[in-house]
Amino acid sequence: MTFVVSRQGQRDLVLEARRATLRPETNKAELFDAKMRAADAPRGRQFDVYCDRGELELDSNDFLAEGNVHGSTAEGQRYAAPWVRYETARGLLYTDAPVVLHDGGGTFRGDGFRYYVNEHRFELLGNVSVVHTP
Repeated sequence: MTFVVSRQGQRDLVLEARRATLRPETNKAELFDAKMRAADAPRGRQFDVYCDRGELELDSNDFLAEGNVHGSTAEGQRYAAPWVRYETARGLLYTDAPVVLHDGGGTFRGDGFRYYVNEHRFELLGNVSVVHTP
């Protein structure tokens, strides 16, 4: 199943899932074995998220990804965490769970991250440690 979210003034979201369940009573879609890509027409791909299970809030287009979550940003950072959430209105992809980040500078661990989509800025949070440097 594929969901395409496109609204003027917002970045486009494309969600693909092997299986999905619409929940009209909560106005949410539950996605299984899912992938989300966010793109901004002038700038191209912004970030992507892969997960075992996801939940799309149909009113706000906010997305919660859980289980084997990993993805990357337009700048080339790759991350893995137990869960991440994307808040559309704030342009914020984040987690407060332990995360592993790979980028051109090496591999790092932290207690969470914030990816400010509009600023193309990735921030690791709390107890950051270097795992490996190239």
